[in-house]
Amino acid sequence: MLLPLNGDASFRRYFRVSGKNLIAVDAPPQTQKNKEFIAIDEALASEKVKVPKILSYDLENGFMLLEDLGNTTFAQVAIGTYAESYYLQAIDLLAPVAKVISKVELPLFDDEFINFELSLFETWMLEKRLGVQLSDDEKQVLKESYDYICESLKKLPYVAMHRDYHSRNLMVCDKELAVIDFQDMVKGPITYDLASLVYDCYVVLDKELVNKCIARAYSRYVELKLLEGMTKDEFERLLNITSLQRHIKVLGIFCRLSIRDGKNGYLKDLPRVINYVLDECKTDPHFSKLSNIIKKYVVGNF
Repeated sequence: MLLPLNGDASFRRYFRVSGKNLIAVDAPPQTQKNKEFIAIDEALASEKVKVPKILSYDLENGFMLLEDLGNTTFAQVAIGTYAESYYLQAIDLLAPVAKVISKVELPLFDDEFINFELSLFETWMLEKRLGVQLSDDEKQVLKESYDYICESLKKLPYVAMHRDYHSRNLMVCDKELAVIDFQDMVKGPITYDLASLVYDCYVVLDKELVNKCIARAYSRYVELKLLEGMTKDEFERLLNITSLQRHIKVLGIFCRLSIRDGKNGYLKDLPRVINYVLDECKTDPHFSKLSNIIKKYVVGNF
C-alpha cells in the first residue's frame, strides 16, 4: 500500500510503502532533476553524508524507490535545550557537503543565475501579487543593489552549495543527521548554505546560537583552508549579503508558489522573511534605498 506524504514546493510526489521501509517517488522527468538527484546522492554518500539510499529508479518515467529515513525532521527536534547540539551538528555537515564539488558536475551560480533569482521579487511579489509598477529610478535602485550583491558574492570561494540547507531539509535518523532535497545543488558561494541554516525562512534562531554557528562554520572552513585567508569580519559581512540575496529571492518564490501553483501555505512565512531583509539592509549603506522600496511597497501587506 502507498501512503501519500506531504509534498514540498516542487511537483515531486512522495509515498510511503507500507511495511517496507521504502519511499516511492513520482518525479516527472519533464520538470524534475532526477539524474542530478542520483549523481549528487552518490557524491554526498561518498563524503560520508547521510542521504537516502536509492534502491531502484526508472529515469524515463521519473520513478524512484528510496530508503525511508523516517518521520523525524530537524525542525521537530532542534528546539529548546536541544537546539544548540543539533545546529552545531548541522554546521559540521557543511564542509563535507561543500567538498562534493570535486565529485559531481554542477551548474555555476553566476551573475545570470543570481540576477534571475533576484528578479523573482519584482515579477512575482511586486507586480503579480501587489500590482506595483516601479518607476525607472526605483528599477535603477534594484539594479545597483543587485550588481553590488553579485560583485560581493564573487569575493567568496565557490563550493558545492545545497541551496536549501535548512530545518525542513534535514532529517534525524538514528540520531544522525541526513540531508534531503539536494537535486538543485550548484557551484556557489561558501556562505550560502550557512545563511540558509542560521537565517532560516521558517524559524528565527536565538542570536547567541546564530553567533555560535557562524563561529563554528568559520573555524571549520579555516581548518580546511577553504577561506583563502579571509577574516571573520569579512566572512560575516559577506554572509549577510548572501543571506539578503536568498531572502529577496524567497519573497518572489513564496508569492509564485501561491499565484502559479496554488500553494498558499508559504504566505504566512513572508513577514519573517521581510524582517530578515530589512535587518540585512541595515548592515550595509549600499542597501538603504532598497530598504526604502521594501518599506514603501511590501511592509504591512502580508
